[in-house]
Amino acid sequence: MSTRNRIAAVMAALTLTGSAVAGCAGRGPTVTDCAGQTVKIGQSTANNLQYAALYVAQDKGYFESQGLKVETVEMGGGSEAIQALAGGSVDVALTTFAAILSAAEKGAPLVAFASTADRNTADIGVKNRYAPPATADLDTAVRALRGLRVAVTSAGSGADQTLRYLLRHAGMNPDSDVKVVAAGGAAETVAAFANGSVDAYIIGPPSSLVAAERGDGRVMLRLASGIAPDLDGLLYGVAATSTATMGRKEAVMRCFARALNQADVFIHGQPDLAAALLRPRFPEMTDPQFILSWEPIVKATPPTAAIDPAEADKAARFVATVLNKTSVDATKAYDTRFSEDMK
Repeated sequence: MSTRNRIAAVMAALTLTGSAVAGCAGRGPTVTDCAGQTVKIGQSTANNLQYAALYVAQDKGYFESQGLKVETVEMGGGSEAIQALAGGSVDVALTTFAAILSAAEKGAPLVAFASTADRNTADIGVKNRYAPPATADLDTAVRALRGLRVAVTSAGSGADQTLRYLLRHAGMNPDSDVKVVAAGGAAETVAAFANGSVDAYIIGPPSSLVAAERGDGRVMLRLASGIAPDLDGLLYGVAATSTATMGRKEAVMRCFARALNQADVFIHGQPDLAAALLRPRFPEMTDPQFILSWEPIVKATPPTAAIDPAEADKAARFVATVLNKTSVDATKAYDTRFSEDMK
């Protein structure tokens, strides 16, 4: 379907009556073991469509139907969310599996227990004066970053790892061929690009499009488009916890996983209704910007939140490349005990 038709479809969904949208709420019986329990969630940046499953679970009442109350905390970068998770200041982190796996490689007792994305959804934007031709292939586009200041949210974050992977794939050295700048969260990345303190960035939509508009740039690579096959069909976005929290709050984590599963199913199966539900969260975006941001999220949303070991193994190969290792053991960084709840 063309972008114009997709916009029309979303706009049609947006005109649905409140009762029609509310009718999809799917509230089930409260889970007794979780009733009244609060889950503190760390996320690497605020107001980003990569957290679509979280937003849908909140707005559709899926957490409430599981008896849960949720609190979200913006951490300012993926590595900060990992640190908070390991330190116990949050119960769950919504982050990339690569970040969890890298932390587990260093001995952090962290595990992913639910999937929110099975392909990389990051965009790479660059100032127009440095942009390669629109027809450039993946490696040629990445080589256009040589010598530039490239913003990531934080060192070791999913964005940082993706950038390093792509640079290595293109035959470049991440430590010398570009200057990687830890900008902070999405708002800070947009500001850094707009004020010219960085020349390029890697971040998910919608911030990627907003940054390009405000900073005389363009999105040159949309990884969810299929241009990087190695980054498709792998465990990408996850909900993770520490082994200590899992031990103390297994029932709560199970209820949380169920709610995320409902959200994944809704986004995957009814993307236009999901778009209508989430559109009001992004008033700073135009309708064309929203739909361009929404398309890769829908493509990346798995049919269920169950962890797929094969996708986890593919993500481990990605991490091994980033860490310059021969192999990385994925099994130490995920837990499938809730998979039966997600069928």
